[in-house]
Amino acid sequence: MLKIAPKNILRYLPICIVAAFTSSAQANSHSFDARSHAMGGVGVSSADFLTAPFHNPALAANFEDNDHVGLLIPSIGVNANDPSDLINNVEDFVDIYDDFKFLTDPTEADAQVVVDQLKKIQGNYAQVQVGTQLAIAIPTNLVAVNLFAQAYADALVFADIADDDLDPSNILNQDLNSQALTMGVIVSEIGVSLAQSQQFESGTFYYGVSPKYQTVNTINYITDIENFEFDDWDDDRYQNDDSNFNLDVGIAFQHNDGYGFGFVGKNLIKNTYDTEIIEGVQGQYQVSPVYTVSANYQNRYMVAAIDVQLNESEGYSQIDGTSTLFDANKDNQQIAAIGIEFFPHSWVKLRTGYQMDLTNNTDDSITAGIGISTFSLFHFDLSASYSDEHSMGVALQTGFTF
Repeated sequence: MLKIAPKNILRYLPICIVAAFTSSAQANSHSFDARSHAMGGVGVSSADFLTAPFHNPALAANFEDNDHVGLLIPSIGVNANDPSDLINNVEDFVDIYDDFKFLTDPTEADAQVVVDQLKKIQGNYAQVQVGTQLAIAIPTNLVAVNLFAQAYADALVFADIADDDLDPSNILNQDLNSQALTMGVIVSEIGVSLAQSQQFESGTFYYGVSPKYQTVNTINYITDIENFEFDDWDDDRYQNDDSNFNLDVGIAFQHNDGYGFGFVGKNLIKNTYDTEIIEGVQGQYQVSPVYTVSANYQNRYMVAAIDVQLNESEGYSQIDGTSTLFDANKDNQQIAAIGIEFFPHSWVKLRTGYQMDLTNNTDDSITAGIGISTFSLFHFDLSASYSDEHSMGVALQTGFTF
């Protein structure tokens, strides 16, 4: 049976890949910085000046004297989470129901086989995220500037099984009312991080802000459960879009003895976005403030850091009109992460980490990755995360520093 392997990930990507690259360019905590991803997702006190906008704008001022310009072109990542193996189970249902429809004289026992498969997928969900990030950093002592753009697509697939379809007699009439819902969102933003630093005898204090313009495109795509596919998801009637300004603020302190701290508030302006109403179903997506604290220790051989979200990041706050009640808290996250980076040579960095979701909506994951630099000019980073055969992700990025 197929799991979340390359072939099965492709099942999710039609809605996410196209979405991510057909809009202008993250909210909540969807970061696909490959260095951070390899280290469990840390970055609020340990990001570099080039990737600072995606973690903590204050760190845009955390640069060396020989750092003049940095380019991130681009960072790309994908993560798939199917805890109940929904995609495979829906595919199995389609096959079972197709076989049932070709029976010349189906019995109630035959119909019960179909019902049993519907019960197996009732109320289950799967989620996939795809993201990309770009940045141009110009660090100066007067003010450090980092121009950035990022986009991510987040799709939640939900099996909405009608109670009537759990009656074998209804199956015998071949009159199904169950549906597969895809609640998707494409969040695009473009902005600038502005940061300064203040030297003290004990260390350096950093502070910064990221004003940004966001576009949020919600998708409410519904198809019959027996015809589960993404053929028409990009039709305008399934989509609704809106835009607004938002703001990130952050601070950080790095002590001369190697330890440091950070704090960031992201998306300080709360906004709510409604999907189109399709087949009586409507969702409501939230971009709301998320606060994270962090600590790190650094020396010439390694960097170790821990990040903890202080509150839950929300996605779809409610979905109304479904036959099966959907718990809108299922896509909430509150991430705690720990990561470490080793420097065995000047041109290579080895990374690993561990991430857990304090809401228990997603399984804990282990992460790992590698970074390679040539003459401190070109940088390539690759990372992967793994929870189990139903939940995994990958990210890569390239960058230049001059």
